[in-house]
Amino acid sequence: RLCSAYLIEIAEHTDSRGSDDYNLQLSRQRANVVMQYMVDRGVDEAVLKAVGYGESQPLDPANTPEARMKNERTEFRVSAR
Repeated sequence: RLCSAYLIEIAEHTDSRGSDDYNLQLSRQRANVVMQYMVDRGVDEAVLKAVGYGESQPLDPANTPEARMKNERTEFRVSAR
């Protein structure tokens, strides 16, 4: 109920390992799983949007273990409806 005034984008990101297509599909699948988790716990599906960005928006462009850890993430972008 508390979320009804907002739109929540579940943005999933991967690191650069794997192909672009694979990472995009993986991030979409992960976003959908997170969205389903939230719906199962009472969040209205109408306020949620699951988006997979793959490796297209890295926080750290380096190819190190530390950079990969930063880039593989889930972000919640909340805006007013």
